[in-house]
Amino acid sequence: MRWWEPEAVIGREVAELARAEAAEAEARSALTPAQVAAIVERGWFKAWVPREFGGLELDLESGLRLFEAAGWADGSFGWSVMIGAGGGVFAGLMQEATAHAVFDPKEAVIAGSGNPRGTAERVPGGFRVRGRWQWASGAPWATTFTANCVVTEGGQPVPGANGGPLIRAMAFEPAQVRTLSTWDANGMRGTASHDIEVADAFVAEERMFSVFEGEPWHPGTVFRVPFVEFAEATTAAVLPGIALRLFELVADSARERGEYGGPRLLAERDDVRARLADALIGIEAGRTLLFDAARQTWAEAGRPAAATLARLSLGANFAAASALRAAGLLAPIGGMGLNQRASEAGRAWRDLLTAGQHGAIRPTVLAPRGAELLAD
Repeated sequence: MRWWEPEAVIGREVAELARAEAAEAEARSALTPAQVAAIVERGWFKAWVPREFGGLELDLESGLRLFEAAGWADGSFGWSVMIGAGGGVFAGLMQEATAHAVFDPKEAVIAGSGNPRGTAERVPGGFRVRGRWQWASGAPWATTFTANCVVTEGGQPVPGANGGPLIRAMAFEPAQVRTLSTWDANGMRGTASHDIEVADAFVAEERMFSVFEGEPWHPGTVFRVPFVEFAEATTAAVLPGIALRLFELVADSARERGEYGGPRLLAERDDVRARLADALIGIEAGRTLLFDAARQTWAEAGRPAAATLARLSLGANFAAASALRAAGLLAPIGGMGLNQRASEAGRAWRDLLTAGQHGAIRPTVLAPRGAELLAD
């Protein structure tokens, strides 16, 4: 019995391709050309990009369901779709002409980093930029790189409105960026989340933008969702998809494997059945709340209310935590097979645990939401 239908979102053909190529992607620490081509052909890297740029301009819930389904096909595949599509929100933050130059191509996709590990020295007409940034997922197939920098003048940080240094994002041409082969993680190996480095590049003024300040020029609804809550929701959406696939594989295994030292199949034991049910309903609860919060966020006119954004944030973190809890419930049933690199279940387990380390959905981000609730 199954009530989730992720293949209806992405298509069985894509799911089969993602899985058939997953071992090769894991070995090379990057999606295969066939996987990338499938994403580009369907426009998924441009899920949030406005239609006038050739994008899909999806609503928030539809985008999250896409990421979940892609994660169900394969963790690295789903993460790469999500990260690549996430850069589409910059189309409303860049200057319009720059946005067209970056996003008009069919294969347009951004890789980069939000951590301000670079400096951008003001010079006539723009900036001289240098820095090194971690975990730029999708670097090998990126058509544009973006990275946050501390803006400096005369070598000194420029003060920002919040009292700290002024932070601005820079959009680089691929030729300005060196990709360093640093990604060697336990899971999500196919995401090619390598470090990137810019030695001394000139970035014109019009290719500078802010992720956290100012108003978007484009009226699209997605640009009204603040970046922090948007990042939490999109990042979290991949995890239930991976968890659902892990559940399927572990359940299949339990139907075939005998208990240790006993006559029954694992699936005949009540404790195994209880763990499977507990894991699945937890995943379902998390994804249901996340999708409902996404619908509510999208339905509100103007900038969503603070309470709505708090619910979206909490829903995202609950969905991620529920998926990770499910991994813990399923692992003892999966047994030693989860330790095998060639095992799809093992890959899903490793991918889920690795994805759960992302800073946008770790438990530490819940404290500000708790403070907001207490303030009421």
